[in-house]
Amino acid sequence: MPFFTPLDDNEKRPGRIALGIEYDGTRYCGWQRLSHAPSVQESLEKALSKVASTPITVHCSGRTDSGVHAVRQVVHFDTPVGRSRKAWRMGGNVNLPPDIGIHWAVPVPGDFHARFSAIARRYRYMIINQPFRPVMERHNVTWCRESLDVSAMQAAAAHLVGELDFSAFRAAGCQSRSPRRHVHFIEVSRHGHMVMIDLQANAFLHHMVRNIAGTLMAIGRGDKPVEWIVELMRGGDRTRSSATASASGLHFVDVIYPPRYQLPKEPLGPGLVAHLGEWTGERPLPDCPMARSRIARAEAEGAEEARAAGQLSEIEAIRMADAAREAERISREHEQAIPAAGTSVTGTSVASNPATDSPATDVL
Repeated sequence: MPFFTPLDDNEKRPGRIALGIEYDGTRYCGWQRLSHAPSVQESLEKALSKVASTPITVHCSGRTDSGVHAVRQVVHFDTPVGRSRKAWRMGGNVNLPPDIGIHWAVPVPGDFHARFSAIARRYRYMIINQPFRPVMERHNVTWCRESLDVSAMQAAAAHLVGELDFSAFRAAGCQSRSPRRHVHFIEVSRHGHMVMIDLQANAFLHHMVRNIAGTLMAIGRGDKPVEWIVELMRGGDRTRSSATASASGLHFVDVIYPPRYQLPKEPLGPGLVAHLGEWTGERPLPDCPMARSRIARAEAEGAEEARAAGQLSEIEAIRMADAAREAERISREHEQAIPAAGTSVTGTSVASNPATDSPATDVL
């Protein structure tokens, strides 16, 4: 769906709907619904329930913590009533507070799941690097008054790329089954007085990005040498790394799904770096067992739907289902064959578990 496609459709479809949403997390205690504090999930569900005239429950691609922002959060929900894409987007926005907005709404197949179908998630951590405190950007950045050496930060960040044990950057209360994640890339760049840490992985541990940001800033200030990050990764001790960076600088900017779902493309944010001109999903994913398994599974689901509709032969549908099972088997064997936590780190060559999602994944 092109970015500026007019929403003049009148097709009212019940079933599963995916939304792309944006929010300023400053006044919310995170994504997840809470009984004692405001949350993004609660506000969104109230707005959609008014559009549907029935209770709606939404599921997100990755939970964000208190004060964290998102410019491309993807959610899905099931609705028994038919509404058009225009109704979901415009009706939802009318009922939402001004710090939450719906970008798009599209019907998706029943096998789509905002969280479990995702292949990768991407965050950008924004730092205002200037001697005086920011005013206009204060809710959406972290302020660092000391000059940051971006080249040193990038050299340190290079040691975090690959399938690694990230125990050194894991919050004490993290409930993920495994500390291992596959970081696809991490880049540190300067844009005038703005420094951006841009990273993508299959999933993240609790506070992982903010803990990495705090450590890279310590290296950028000259408090620690570049080699310190190797020592931290090798030791796996969270207490030895830097303080967790502020939530205000963290933005959830992208989530990647198998091509079959054809979710809308849109420019990556936040608006502070919109001039970079990158769009969602532009970068190729690494060729790894988990990504191959997710894509093959989605293609097999699509083949089964096409077979039921008489658009694909039964033999071809069976072949694709077999390919998906084989990809899943390889992915699981790969996970089991990874060395245990504590394997020594040398540059970016250490392999580890690709870390399938767990109930506590992606609370940052």
